[in-house]
Amino acid sequence: MRYPTPDPQRARAYRAAGHWGDDTIPALIAEVAGANPDHPAVRDNRGGAYSYGELMQKSARLAGFLQERGLCRGDIVTVCLPNRADTVVAFLAILRAGCVVNPVPVNFGRADLAYAISKCRSRALILPDQFRSTDFRSELAGIDPQLLTDCMTIMCGDAPADGLIRWDEALTANPITADVPVQADDAAAVLLTSGTESRSKGAVHSHNTILFGERCMATALQAGPQDVTFMASPISHTTGFMHGVVLTLTSGGTLSLLDVFNGAVAAAQMQTHGCTWTMGATPFLAEISDAMAETGTSLPTLRYFLCGGAPIPEVLARRATDMGIRVLSIYGSTESPPHTMVQPDDPVENAWTSDGRAFPGIEVRIVDTNGQDCPTGTVGEEYSRGPNTFLGYLDDPELTRKALDSDGWVHSGDLARMLPDGSLRISGRLKEIILRGGENISVREVEDALMAHPSVLRAAVVGVAHPRLGETGAAVIVLRPAAPAPDLKELTAFLIEQGITKFKLPEHLHIWADLPTNPTGKVQKFIIRQKLADQTTDTRKETA
Repeated sequence: MRYPTPDPQRARAYRAAGHWGDDTIPALIAEVAGANPDHPAVRDNRGGAYSYGELMQKSARLAGFLQERGLCRGDIVTVCLPNRADTVVAFLAILRAGCVVNPVPVNFGRADLAYAISKCRSRALILPDQFRSTDFRSELAGIDPQLLTDCMTIMCGDAPADGLIRWDEALTANPITADVPVQADDAAAVLLTSGTESRSKGAVHSHNTILFGERCMATALQAGPQDVTFMASPISHTTGFMHGVVLTLTSGGTLSLLDVFNGAVAAAQMQTHGCTWTMGATPFLAEISDAMAETGTSLPTLRYFLCGGAPIPEVLARRATDMGIRVLSIYGSTESPPHTMVQPDDPVENAWTSDGRAFPGIEVRIVDTNGQDCPTGTVGEEYSRGPNTFLGYLDDPELTRKALDSDGWVHSGDLARMLPDGSLRISGRLKEIILRGGENISVREVEDALMAHPSVLRAAVVGVAHPRLGETGAAVIVLRPAAPAPDLKELTAFLIEQGITKFKLPEHLHIWADLPTNPTGKVQKFIIRQKLADQTTDTRKETA
């Protein structure tokens, strides 16, 4: 496996400035554990809990098992697990074995899971036997066996499939005698991210790129051993993995995990565990606020609620503020993890009027179509550059060149303007993705699956506004001549059979005679969005 590497000139500059060093993620966690082994490291809502010392012991055994089975430095391990204490054990063990973590959300469908294994050429897969309504034994059985030939599978739970390695069995191995030595510029994680393409891209991050961003956030939040981080965002996803696991454990705090989000449950757990900060998409903030209002719950220990993934509606941010929640908006991407944030000492209204200022050491530009910097207040594409940006996409130099230019600027595809105080304000995006509750949905993937339906001649998927989730998907289809018209239930069932993950399913269906196109035949999605918005407006007028 050949990973993209840092630009030598920028690497020297980052090291000279002290932004990069020789620390690695597992070494920093080991340092914390050595200083305070009895301090709680992680606990979950199912009763799982480990101190730092216990976390080191458990991860040493799993790392030893991976080593026994022939995994070597640089091998990728795909982890598809819910927010549980043992998931943190898996992450740390992989890194201690010198391997690279590929965390994928537990709501991945069969097709997404197979793609991750194939894209990463994973040497091992760790997943549960069942989670919520998904039986991973069945999902695994539906994956091409050839794909799993060189990928051993470890399954957690009480009833793993026959022939697979049990999690408990893996933890009986002899502990690793010493962590496999790696360099701070080595790949640490491959994080899949959906964009304009039909399939996810594997953004490669090193220990240095991850640690710089997390140190910036930790400094801004003054995070340390006294903090308890609440994380309901999946830790097998960029937000939870970086800002939940890495930030918390390298700064010596305690991680409080919730595996299935529910506003009332989340509020109760945050109160019980004495959580001091959290980060999540706007639906999390909305539902926790609702639960607090209904139950009279207060969160006296909570200092900050970081909110990203979509602009925070003013009414939601004001309501949370009135309930004593200090909301901080934050912006970034998998390629350039949150690089702007509203600071704790900023005015409270900045939470809904801006997306924050760049962290020290990170540069932000707003660029016009000619690549020139836009004046303050003018909308253009947001670029960012700094020690936090990814190294490139796994095995995809062409896509890397499109997203990461030769000067190190990450082209976000998002439209933004710079405010007079140096803050950023996102105003739209160029990318053809739907942002549903903080999740990126690649419409091309869904459209391709729709086109496989026997009744569908043409298909387009666009985002439509939703008061809580930000956006949901709307499918607009053209039927084949004389073909029966499917309803939404039938169509979503078909997409699930195609392996589409449930959160990506369209939630609205429209059947049109044709799709609007330009002279070259390209679908004009802005017209579709406008027509759907007009229909919604007309419906509201009729029901008013």
